[in-house]
Amino acid sequence: KKVWWMSALLMGCSGLTWVLSIPLLVYTLAGSIQPHMGWPCAVCTAVAMFSVLVQVDQRIAAATVLVVSSCSALAARAGTALLLALVATWMTSLNARLRVCQPSKKLLSFQYWGYSGYHKRSELLGALETIRRGRSFFACHPHGILSVGWISNVVWGRKFHEVVGKCFYLVDPTLRNKGLLAKFFLDAYEGPHGGLRDTRGKTLDSLMEQGESLCMIPGAYQEATRFTHGCERVALRNRKGFVKYCLRHGYRLHPVYTFGESETYFTLGGFDKFRLWLNTKGIPTVAFWGLPWCPLLPRRHLEMLTFVGPPLELPRISAPTPQEVDEWHSKYITALTDLFNKHKAEAGKPDAVLEVF
Repeated sequence: KKVWWMSALLMGCSGLTWVLSIPLLVYTLAGSIQPHMGWPCAVCTAVAMFSVLVQVDQRIAAATVLVVSSCSALAARAGTALLLALVATWMTSLNARLRVCQPSKKLLSFQYWGYSGYHKRSELLGALETIRRGRSFFACHPHGILSVGWISNVVWGRKFHEVVGKCFYLVDPTLRNKGLLAKFFLDAYEGPHGGLRDTRGKTLDSLMEQGESLCMIPGAYQEATRFTHGCERVALRNRKGFVKYCLRHGYRLHPVYTFGESETYFTLGGFDKFRLWLNTKGIPTVAFWGLPWCPLLPRRHLEMLTFVGPPLELPRISAPTPQEVDEWHSKYITALTDLFNKHKAEAGKPDAVLEVF
């Protein structure tokens, strides 16, 4: 039996680890140095430190945070500042560790149950009979704000795991390798069904050389930045890398679209160019809210319907030319649009139009 509040608790806890890790680190780091400069300057300093340290080896980052925060707190002889320094050092050290916890089958089973029970309906549909195990690439859309449909129906979707088999789910390198508290959820996910990896080129090449199936959201942060409630939008025009890798290794490329994702949150717009530039640095920039009494949680009374399209059978070209990449990228956009138009009425959106940026 589905108990909604338990699903909401799971959704909230996982959301907090993704959304609040960076603000919490900035707060604790600023709190450790504020006795010397006051809160305004301390916050600015902490933000500047984070912006630099997130780009370097995380062992160096952890050592830097330890020295700066603890020395500042000890010099000020402030107990609270020292406590915040220890928390900031511990959080940074999570990024310096290869693994922060062991895989958990019990947590995975609870997530299967919990994520799917949050919304009015969460279901995987489409051309599931066309899926073959191994050497398949599932490109999922749209990203939305927190990728709720991808989480519920794909990454932690029992039916997707049963149909696809072993698969690796790719997320932004900063989020996967430097996600602070989120690393507990990410590392606990590992198992026979696959795992979560980053989107770096060497990671894709390594997994594809082994013939592993892969799944990712090509639009990434750019789609989150362009998110507008009720609009079906994907950021795909300049996102061609996944097609290039599929050509290089001769993969089957499935378009996947989730209806309902565009209604999960409301957002504040503006400063699009600046926010898109920050996205290139691995920094998500979006102000959003879902439920009125808990803005972090997505709106509840929605149907999250994820449709898998039939695959494009890409030829194997070891060094695809830009023209070949453009050709297959265009075919992919057409396949995604066809998938959207075929199922939009079934999803209760017969007049919806897919916007491709």
